[in-house]
Amino acid sequence: MQKKQNGSDAEEILMFALIGGVLMSLSGCGGSSNPAPLQADLALTSMDETLNATRLRSLYTYLSERARSMQNERLTASQPFHIQIETREGTEVLSFQLTRNEAANYPHLRVARPKTGEHANFLFGGSLSNGITLRLTDDRGQTLRKNGQLLEFSLFHTRMRTRAPQDWIATGIKIAALAFLIWLGAIITRGIAAAVGFVAFNFIILGLLAVAAGVTLPILRWFLDTSGLDWESVQRFIEQTLETLIALLREVMDWLAHQRAW
Repeated sequence: MQKKQNGSDAEEILMFALIGGVLMSLSGCGGSSNPAPLQADLALTSMDETLNATRLRSLYTYLSERARSMQNERLTASQPFHIQIETREGTEVLSFQLTRNEAANYPHLRVARPKTGEHANFLFGGSLSNGITLRLTDDRGQTLRKNGQLLEFSLFHTRMRTRAPQDWIATGIKIAALAFLIWLGAIITRGIAAAVGFVAFNFIILGLLAVAAGVTLPILRWFLDTSGLDWESVQRFIEQTLETLIALLREVMDWLAHQRAW
């Protein structure tokens, strides 16, 4: 009788263990229901500018492939490009994507922060008379605020027409880096902001070039016509020598250090 009782107890224990395992799995206690972490296409570290520059030099193929897909007017979003960044609060991933949405119907950069659920559309604003700006907006096109300040930054003065293509890109990188520094706040370092700005502005340009023939907005038409940018000039810029890219990142970092606090 005792032997039979022990056998029943063992069966009950096994049954409860199996049921408990299933319930833990369904509830997420076992971790199986948690979303898989995003696989980064590019990893940036604030500690190694040479490594950052080396990785940035290899970006053109990946970014241009995603941008060229937007030549299909029926496509609302490109394949995302995930960037892992080191912050003062640890590692996180930013998701870069060219999109057409309510914020703007031309291919523009949308950056999402899966860690917080935040997102920002990077749009051109301003006018030909007052100069072109870079605006960070929500998905409805409303300009975002950070600590009470509108996230809109002076980008190009339309009176200046003598720059070479690389000068336009370098200026855009500085403004994009500043935008990230302010949008993400104190968690991001100037070094990471410079590298992320590099990716962002080159991606923004490639998105515009994908539909250049059909661009009708005056500020975008002016920018494309005046800058002389094309696919080859962007490729040359991205694939510069390692020393040149390191010098550019340092220049952007120094420039950020002298911007007024927001």
